[in-house]
Amino acid sequence: MFHCERIRATPGFALVAASSRSGERTAEARSRFGVKTYGTHEELIDDPAVQWIVIATTTDQHYRWALEAIDKGRNLVIEKPMAGTHREATDIYQRAAARGVRVLPHQSRRWDRDFLLVRRVIEEGLVGQAYRIESRRTSFSTGWAGWGAQGMVNPWRLKKAQGGGMLNDWACHLVDQILVLAGTLPETVHAWSGGKVWTAEVDDHFWAEFSFPGGLSCRVEGSNNHRIPLPRWSVVGTQGTFQVRGEETDSWSEGELRSEFHGIRETRRFDFSGDELTDAFYPALAEALRTSGELPITREQALSVMRVVDAMRESAASGGSLRI
Repeated sequence: MFHCERIRATPGFALVAASSRSGERTAEARSRFGVKTYGTHEELIDDPAVQWIVIATTTDQHYRWALEAIDKGRNLVIEKPMAGTHREATDIYQRAAARGVRVLPHQSRRWDRDFLLVRRVIEEGLVGQAYRIESRRTSFSTGWAGWGAQGMVNPWRLKKAQGGGMLNDWACHLVDQILVLAGTLPETVHAWSGGKVWTAEVDDHFWAEFSFPGGLSCRVEGSNNHRIPLPRWSVVGTQGTFQVRGEETDSWSEGELRSEFHGIRETRRFDFSGDELTDAFYPALAEALRTSGELPITREQALSVMRVVDAMRESAASGGSLRI
């Protein structure tokens, strides 16, 4: 219901229909939103009133439904990761271009308050030249396994066959943010992933180290095993350090900047209390469609993320560093 709520709340968008194989969920959609509902996804795809389709199935089904919807001429928003591999994502974009439809992944974390603040700190040179960025999403939640899709009825995030795991859950968001900050692909990737607490079938913890041209190094890390969360962001520069932290995951509220300018030390604190997720993805899409502008997440950006995530998986499996 996450996407239905946000589409319904976005001016310029009309929620037309919803589909699920679960009778309980279709009944909920009819009751809450007053829309047509379908018991199969094929029926929704065939509905001529539907111009855009949101694919929010388990990860293993994204590629299949994307191709079926594209063949029917439907535009797509696809939950991250948009496909299982960079090759599949490339295939989706190529078929969409041939059919004349538009596609973008749901990289909603581009508009998170903490990320926008980090971006401002770096772009305005508030730490001097940033040379080290660490981005972590660490938590401990018994509900993580079943969030979204069918919920805890099917804790799919613990199942390899359904595309579960923390890397599939969070790597696309974290990598997308880092690539925006760096402005380019990394030169090398060294990664690790493992299932340590919740299951050995998929990973519940991953990290990756990136080396970028010009001397920038970055780390991304995702884990559902941290009973004490690590800082969300750490940025080290030639003239200062910036950190984002807070005890409540998804509600990081504290930013601290310690800098030095002409020998004068300064500490600045930022309070941005509130949910991390700003719900700005659909308004940004609506504005792009209204102005016939470029989609908020471009094909090049989406494929760059998938390319890096593929390299992370390969590096974690081999135990060695890879060149991009």
